Amino acid sequence: MDFRVVISDPKNGKAYQVELKDAGANRFLGHHIGDKIDGGVLGLPGYSVVVTGGSDREGFPMRNDLPGGRRRRLLVANGIGYHATAEGKKRRKSIHGRDISADVGQINVKIVEPGSKPVEELLGVATKEEKTA
Repeated sequence: MDFRVVISDPKNGKAYQVELKDAGANRFLGHHIGDKIDGGVLGLPGYSVVVTGGSDREGFPMRNDLPGGRRRRLLVANGIGYHATAEGKKRRKSIHGRDISADVGQINVKIVEPGSKPVEELLGVATKEEKTA
């Protein structure tokens, strides 16, 4: 089992992508949207991240107000997964629950407590200035 984790850094407005496999991925199972997780799992020691969303392997979005770890068809009027074109319009859409399970493909997280080292250094991402030098 593996997850693609998108880490958002609100401090500089950038996002970073990390692949988690096996043991690291198992640490996310059972958590749900809104849970605070230690960043050491993602290679960010000293950081804390909060799960903000994600999608399953087929691309259906996770929704915070839907309990469980499976996909369901809901009648929705607005919010995550559907944006109505006219007021009062509703539609039945497939939405994944808020719990992280084995069928989740992407997890979105946001940094809430920064560590001592910069994210770029910990993840080995070259900045624009380093690429041109």
